[in-house]
Amino acid sequence: MNKSTIFVITKKVSVYYAFRDKLREIFGSDIQLASNHFPPVNMNDIDLILSSGSRELEAEFVEGRNDDPPLLTANRSIDFSKLEKLLELPSGVHCLLVSNESQIAKDSVEFLERMGFDHLYFTPYSPDMSPLPPLEGIEIAITHGLSELVPAEFKRIIDLGDRSLDLSTIFEISRILQVSVDKAHLFTADFFRNFVRLGKKLAYSIENERHLNEHLETVLNAVHEGVIWVDQKGIITVFNQEAGSILGVKCENAIRRHHSEVIGNFNVDDVFKTMKEFPRQIIQMQGLQILITKTPIMLDDSFLGAVITFQDVTHVQRLEQEIRKKKKESGLTTKYSFEDVIGCSVAIEHTKEIAEKIARSDYTILISGESGTGKEVFAQAIHNYSSRIDGPFLAVNFAGLTQSLAESELFGYEEGAFTGARRGGKTGLFELAQNGTIFLDEIGDAPPSIQAALLRVLQERQVMRVGGRKVIPINVRIIAATNKDLYQMIKEGTFREDLFYRLNQLPLDIPPLRKRGEDIEVLMYHFLRERNSVLVLTPEFVEAITKYEWPGNIRELVAFINYLTVTVDGNRVGVEHLPPRIKQKNTEELNKVDSTISYLKNQGDLHLFMQILECLSLYQNQKSGLGRGSLLSVLDLSVSEGQLRSKLDTLRRCGCVHSGVKKQGTKITNFGSEVLKKLKL
Repeated sequence: MNKSTIFVITKKVSVYYAFRDKLREIFGSDIQLASNHFPPVNMNDIDLILSSGSRELEAEFVEGRNDDPPLLTANRSIDFSKLEKLLELPSGVHCLLVSNESQIAKDSVEFLERMGFDHLYFTPYSPDMSPLPPLEGIEIAITHGLSELVPAEFKRIIDLGDRSLDLSTIFEISRILQVSVDKAHLFTADFFRNFVRLGKKLAYSIENERHLNEHLETVLNAVHEGVIWVDQKGIITVFNQEAGSILGVKCENAIRRHHSEVIGNFNVDDVFKTMKEFPRQIIQMQGLQILITKTPIMLDDSFLGAVITFQDVTHVQRLEQEIRKKKKESGLTTKYSFEDVIGCSVAIEHTKEIAEKIARSDYTILISGESGTGKEVFAQAIHNYSSRIDGPFLAVNFAGLTQSLAESELFGYEEGAFTGARRGGKTGLFELAQNGTIFLDEIGDAPPSIQAALLRVLQERQVMRVGGRKVIPINVRIIAATNKDLYQMIKEGTFREDLFYRLNQLPLDIPPLRKRGEDIEVLMYHFLRERNSVLVLTPEFVEAITKYEWPGNIRELVAFINYLTVTVDGNRVGVEHLPPRIKQKNTEELNKVDSTISYLKNQGDLHLFMQILECLSLYQNQKSGLGRGSLLSVLDLSVSEGQLRSKLDTLRRCGCVHSGVKKQGTKITNFGSEVLKKLKL
């Protein structure tokens, strides 16, 4: 189903942003937006024109249209918390209401007067007025985010900020485009407290509470939870329709009655006695479980009353179950968090620390690691640790994915784009991942044409369906992963260098299991507990599996545990239970260690070889190795740099050490650690 597109026309880009934020808050990803501030705009793709009220812009963009798409002039509301600035003005003050069009200025004056600010005198003002109104006797300028238009002689300016969309406009958009407004209750409830606070202050200062309460009643009846306002005398003054529906009480039978007569089970007196909030309490009432929050309202240290908001728990649980069911059915959920990354080694703890840091940003991540090291576990954990946790998580694996299939899966297609295309087209993964994360696994296997398309997505943050002509903006975080050497692939010309640097903004390397020796036993017991197994590993068994290289990493370890749970009788696991391939590898490794030690003895200075390996082992968990100068400084024996170079070459030929390039120093290998361990015996 195609998303509806709204063309927003405003004079100021800040007004567009205010409209955009409100529309996204209410409709989420159900709609798309275009603006006269960001051309070009294809009017053939527009389903609704939303105007801020500028006659000039409406004439420019809408003149000669045939009501298709329809034009909706927005009703705009003011941030009610900012209206308090006007309450500080004494009665009778003359104010200049400044806007960028005369009609908008007049509409703003009418709105403020209807809100009850008729104790002030307003003069509408706009630079396009001819003649301009006289400014004599006017003391204060009031504007909505247009301070630059205020005449220079005014020193006192009250800026009420850009006006956003009113509820009536939100519902009208919903009606025209036939999209839901399920989130309407969120933003109406958010400013309820300010609304009541402002209403009370207006009532005391200008005796105009009735007009504001009428407006408030309209707003509160759109909220999908019960809302009751009890004044400082305990009298119910607000009782919305949802409250009546949940409690089975008519509004007219609750208003102006004491709270104890209507909602006695709510224990509202607790708020009056303590002046504290009582959040999320569950009470039984009329056979219902009700989730209730009671909040005191204070103004200038004065108690004005209490707001009670509540919902039927059964209804809330039913909605949550439905949401979870739909999300699970769509496959857009995650299974793993950082708590699922098991291990206590320095290598894995450091990797988790880096992953948590980069999760907080929104840059693209490239995860590198051998097959089976848990790259997707880290990708899901990063998503769940990021600000996009409430958004979808989608994964695509490029291994074995053909070019045409990858293109249609990633970007979707329009109806009739190719033979066999689904009727109505198909939404691509990038669209489905809107406001969430997409995980591109095995990115090294992506076909060349898909690499080019991905580069465009990363650069432009927009996609186009196969067979489509409309560009779709996306807000998606990309995490890619590979077990291949992309540097080597770039040299061979099989992977785009420009794509690599776009993906590699935040690199994350997952260590193989052989570099996490101390984690193997921990992982074994973790997976055994998951299988409710009571197997106990003997020390000899643990030593044997720690020496093993684990080329399949975690995936191989899990398969090995499944093997043990099936083949071991009793609860004790010893070396006799090792499968042949691991026994053979350990035997070969042991023979290789013995032959290497014999070779080193024949070279002479075995003690020096042992000291070199000991020094390197002390620094094996550092990111880079030791240079020859640093190694000379920590050796106890007196040795020249030439002698040290010769010994390191010997150890390198034996596979005991590894020297990096570009001054990365020398590091001891796992095999070197085994040789050192045998030398110490």
